[in-house]
Amino acid sequence: MKKCVTRRKEIRKNSFLFVPLVITVLATMFPPQARPQTDTIQTNVPALKNVYAKDFTIGCLLSYRNVGFSSDPFVPGQSTVITPNGGYLIKFHMNSMSPGNNMKPQYTVDLAGSVSAYNAATTSQAKDSVDIRPIIRFNGDLIAQLNWAKRQGFTFCGHTLVWHSQTPGTGFFRTGYSATGARLTKEQMTNRMENYIKEVFRLIHEGWPGLLSAVDVVNEAINDNGTDRTTDSEWWTTFQDNSYIMKAFELARKYTRLYGETQIKLYYNDYNTHDPVKADGIVRLLTPIFLAGFLDGIGMQEHDANTSPTAEQWIASYNKFYPICTEMAVTELDVTTGSSTPSASALATQANQYGQLFKCFVARSYKSGRGKIINVSKDGLNDQYTFKTNQASSLWDARNLCKPAFYAVANVGHYYNSLDSLIAAANTLQQNSYTTASWFSFAAALTVAKDAKDRSYSASVSADTELANAKDGLKSAVNGLVKVVSAVNAPNGSNPVAFALSQNYPNPFSAGGGSALGGNPTTAISFHLPARLPNGQSGLASLSALSTVRLIVYDALGREVATLVDEEKPAGSYTVLWNARNLPSGVYVYRIVAGDHVDSKKMLLTK
Repeated sequence: MKKCVTRRKEIRKNSFLFVPLVITVLATMFPPQARPQTDTIQTNVPALKNVYAKDFTIGCLLSYRNVGFSSDPFVPGQSTVITPNGGYLIKFHMNSMSPGNNMKPQYTVDLAGSVSAYNAATTSQAKDSVDIRPIIRFNGDLIAQLNWAKRQGFTFCGHTLVWHSQTPGTGFFRTGYSATGARLTKEQMTNRMENYIKEVFRLIHEGWPGLLSAVDVVNEAINDNGTDRTTDSEWWTTFQDNSYIMKAFELARKYTRLYGETQIKLYYNDYNTHDPVKADGIVRLLTPIFLAGFLDGIGMQEHDANTSPTAEQWIASYNKFYPICTEMAVTELDVTTGSSTPSASALATQANQYGQLFKCFVARSYKSGRGKIINVSKDGLNDQYTFKTNQASSLWDARNLCKPAFYAVANVGHYYNSLDSLIAAANTLQQNSYTTASWFSFAAALTVAKDAKDRSYSASVSADTELANAKDGLKSAVNGLVKVVSAVNAPNGSNPVAFALSQNYPNPFSAGGGSALGGNPTTAISFHLPARLPNGQSGLASLSALSTVRLIVYDALGREVATLVDEEKPAGSYTVLWNARNLPSGVYVYRIVAGDHVDSKKMLLTK
């Protein structure tokens, strides 16, 4: 693990150029109700939103009380901010967010207000009208969070419209919004759901037009065994089938279009999506919804363990979902250590797990064109404020300081994309342009690099270290390529009347760089081919006639080290560049054979 830790620290030293700066937020900067903190935000590290800027957005799922600033305009009903520095951490690293609980129906449906409106209605017709038109309100925390996201230029992912849990009690499914009322018919509940969904999108459009990029229309409707959730779902009990899911998506599509919020992608979100049986159940449920044109994305909720899921498990589910959506998101991501005070070994394993997961994500990122992962959102703020409490599950500890897992995640993004670009450039190189020995080394490094880029990793292997080593190895091999003909100038305008081989320039030239040709161990060799007459005499005629030219470099022992030219050429003057990188210093001989002409000269390569 020593090598792994060294590599992870390296990102702060070499891979990114950041001015060391730490913002310390003092308690005196916040109103009296804010809890004083002494933690700091590290800004001498790469911002994750920048590392993955060409891959996907980076987000979080939390509430306003964890991100609010003292300077935020006050919203009636908002909660007291309990983590004054949280907003600085989120703003520095992220560009997307989802609400914790405050957009769930338990918090958006004003059940008490709906009951009052129903009871106040004086006619049966009025009661019937109220009975399908619940009162929908956004509480102070949700309004404050939407405002905060808008001010920071974030995109916002809504969570969630339809869920078996955190609904506003059984009254939402009964006449008069009362737990003692008669259960609504399927038709009545469909009408109530329509007005509920309509009102949510109306409020979003009127208050924050264009802010939302996605919304979880339905959440967790499949059991781990792949069957529909039935026994604990008021939705299922009321509809007596899963048709409410298709209807929810249909209505969400209808009202995003009605209010001109067509940028909002409609998602299904669920946990344990890496379970193959559950994944099959999700595919069964969602395929007809996607084919109907109502489903856009699938949220893969990742409350993960230190060694689970494996990359292979995650990829298998991703591949199952791929045909039935246009995009995917990683939601509520965390990796638990199982302890509030994990050992160094547990933290290293966590870093590897985070690293191998992010390698899966970046290799299938939406913005890069490699796949459909468009957003990766972690759960909570840090180790203290998170769904998985007392398990040190975050990238940041309770004081907002970066853990080994953070550096693994940042390194994977940096090294994977660097390696991907390097491989793309390497694939354009042509074997016949380089010496056999240098190409053999390059080809071997390229094979290793492609394997490192394409393979899956695990909690016991550092993905960021492997990617970094592969990148460094390929870069070294590319720099070590020796051109057969680095460059040959076109014949000049005046054709020579006599054969000539010029002394190389510069001579001596340095293997350590510093030559007159750009600071590389490169030297130029010029030669001149006269025109040839039919009788073999030199002259200015027959310019189309060709000479077979071979220009070869030998070492002091007579061993061939480079073939610079081996082809037919017309009359003219030529210059060949020879890069002697990786060759030892000493005397070399270059020899030319052009028709009946043979000549050779010595050159000196120094360190």
